[in-house]
Amino acid sequence: MCTIVVLRGVRADCPLILATNRDEFYARSSTGAGLLLEQPRTIGGRDLVAKGTWMGVTREGMFVGVTNQRVLGAANASRRSRGEVVLHALSLGTPAAVTRYVQTLDAREYNPFNLLWGDADEMYAAYGRQDRAGVTIEPIPHGVHVLPNDTLDNPDFVKVARAKELVLPLLDGDLQTLRHGLQTMLADRQVPALSDVPEPPATSHLDHRMLRELSALCVRTPLYGTRSSTVVMLQRGSVSGFWYADGPPDRAPFEDVLPLF
Repeated sequence: MCTIVVLRGVRADCPLILATNRDEFYARSSTGAGLLLEQPRTIGGRDLVAKGTWMGVTREGMFVGVTNQRVLGAANASRRSRGEVVLHALSLGTPAAVTRYVQTLDAREYNPFNLLWGDADEMYAAYGRQDRAGVTIEPIPHGVHVLPNDTLDNPDFVKVARAKELVLPLLDGDLQTLRHGLQTMLADRQVPALSDVPEPPATSHLDHRMLRELSALCVRTPLYGTRSSTVVMLQRGSVSGFWYADGPPDRAPFEDVLPLF
């Protein structure tokens, strides 16, 4: 389960900014930010189990990332990797090409997912669900948005409101202040009151208290939690900033990985 915060068209000096947390089981092996593809040159982390990625950025300024859709039971290990969707989308190089590719996907081949892609000019979210073949695509409007483990800005996820609460006061500051504020937001471990978290259905494998722990922006449970974080600043046709924390962002430092391009 991951979180992607999008700042689209809210600043004249940087048309697209993304701040992301990757939440995963600690036992699942992965790399830090590195070279994913030579053409187009693409930087991101790699999942060493299925060989895909949860997020990447091309040198020309296109972002692709995925969050899992929260489901009642465990993921079906026989289905194709959602990370391969991200990696292939990055290889296509342009948002228009990614849109055409996503339109060809049969969502039933994957565990449920939420995909986000775009650049400084256009951005989209898509939702793949196991009960239908087609993938639903919607454009992302200008503003501050949060993609949790469900649809964009879903109010049932309290971390959506918490992220916006922390981000909105930062928008009028300089870019460096904004970047540091986004990193602080990603490291936020505030857990909501149990009464603010919707109770799971009786068939859920997650109990109410575990859902509460998963509602923090920076998640920490005994077996699962936030494994890495990223802040990316994109201009038209280029990447102007890329910082990566290879570990929980409340503990691991954010390193400048822009030179990898």
